[in-house]
Amino acid sequence: MSWHSDDPTGGAALRWEDVWADDDALAAELVDALADADLYERVSSSAHRAFTAHRGMLAARDDLAVDLMLLELVHDSHLAEASTAVRDRSGQPSRTLVFEGEGVGVEVEIDDDGVEGQLIPARPGQVTLRTPDGDVASVETDDVGYFRLDTRPEGPVRLVCTGASGTCVTTWLPW
Repeated sequence: MSWHSDDPTGGAALRWEDVWADDDALAAELVDALADADLYERVSSSAHRAFTAHRGMLAARDDLAVDLMLLELVHDSHLAEASTAVRDRSGQPSRTLVFEGEGVGVEVEIDDDGVEGQLIPARPGQVTLRTPDGDVASVETDDVGYFRLDTRPEGPVRLVCTGASGTCVTTWLPW
C-alpha cells in the first residue's frame, strides 16, 4: 500500500479488504514497513554521529587557531657564513636561532650543554622542549623571559612557549 501522491487510487477511500486480501499480504506489508524503519533508524543514527563528530572537529580547530601561534625560523647561524660564527667558552661554535611570529618571538643559543634563550618581548612564562615522542624538559622563565634547558635531545625538536598572552610553538628542527 502506498501513501504517496502517485497512488493509483487517486486518494479514494480504501477499505482494508481491498488492500489486503488475506493475513499473509498484511503480514508481508508489515515486515516491509519494519525493515524500512530499521534502515531509517540506522541511517539517522549514523548521520547524527557524523554531524556530532564534525562539529567537534570544527570546535577543536577553532580552539587551536586561537590558542597556538606558529613561530617561523628567521635566522639560523649554521646557514650563515662560518666567519661570523659565535664561539662559546669551549671554543666550539654555538648555534643561534631566531623564531618570529605576529609580534612575538624567541631567540635561542644551542651548545653542547643545552639550550638557553629569551622570549621576545621580554615576559615571564614557561618553555618546553618537545620531541615527536613527547616533552623532554620544561622550565619557567624569569621576568625578562630568560630560560635555560640543560638537555640536548637527538632528532627533531620544537619549543613550546606559554605565557599570559597564549601559547606559541616553533617549527620543527633537526637537532
